Amino acid sequence: MKNALCYLCFLLIALFRPIAAQAQAIERGATAVTVDPQSPADAAWWRELFYTGVDHIKDTWTEGKVEAYVPFLSFHMPFAYSSEQRANYKENPLGFGMGLGRYNASGNYEGTYAMVFQDSHGQPQYMAGYAWIPTWPLGDTALKAGIGVVGFLTARADTANYTPFPGILPVATLSIADFSVQAAYVPGGSGWGNVLFAWAKWTFE
Repeated sequence: MKNALCYLCFLLIALFRPIAAQAQAIERGATAVTVDPQSPADAAWWRELFYTGVDHIKDTWTEGKVEAYVPFLSFHMPFAYSSEQRANYKENPLGFGMGLGRYNASGNYEGTYAMVFQDSHGQPQYMAGYAWIPTWPLGDTALKAGIGVVGFLTARADTANYTPFPGILPVATLSIADFSVQAAYVPGGSGWGNVLFAWAKWTFE
């Protein structure tokens, strides 16, 4: 299972290289530059970016601590759904996940994970991916907060009968010691998307 998740994360890096580029630029305090990946020089840049991303995943895989995920909320925004629709959706999903996570040299959180949980219709949804979340201490307290992105592959019953598809979402975290509450927002329109998905995470020392 560990090797399978590792290979999946390599694939995610390839799918989300532009996002990784922006993340690297932000972490270095630089401004992201738009490039044409067709030129030889830019092709080399893309290769360097890809291998940098792979190195980040390798480091997370070797240095990360085991983490457990427990989804607990799928909140459908009232401005996008009627009360009748929301009454028919599953908003307290049952599920579980495992992963490996660490704080890198810049103090930012990186993690790989795999989860299974109930979708809005109560059917199993499968997800595996990689998270990059810059974090900051909140004053002199033990709390840390962060905002970042999570890239993933997921599969659900109402999307081509469990055909996997990729995605990327904004994610926020609030942590104290080994416990975190994290949430991702699914954008959308009237009657679709606009869901806040949240889970609790525990890191094992």
